[in-house]
Amino acid sequence: MNEIFSEKVVTNRRTYFFDVKETKEGAKYLVIGELTQIGSETERHRVMVFEESLDSFVDGMDKAIDFIRYGQARERDMDEEREGGLREMLERIERGVNEIRGHFR
Repeated sequence: MNEIFSEKVVTNRRTYFFDVKETKEGAKYLVIGELTQIGSETERHRVMVFEESLDSFVDGMDKAIDFIRYGQARERDMDEEREGGLREMLERIERGVNEIRGHFR
């Protein structure tokens, strides 16, 4: 597994890592890490989000952030939801076409 991107975010008590990795087969995934200093001990936590789950993960995270900020989850407009579905479908088609092109190079 190859790390192809990394972003480090340092806050008062925690350090977060956002690492994009790639498998031998070329599949990308996100690893979110948290490092917390508690007294003399260090705690580490990690979450892995695979490429095919990113849209659902981001949607769920957006709702949770809206709840924290506004006290409720944001109601999504039907047009926005439909547009998001179309965008997702087009992105899947584009990935498929690129994969097919890769076989002919």
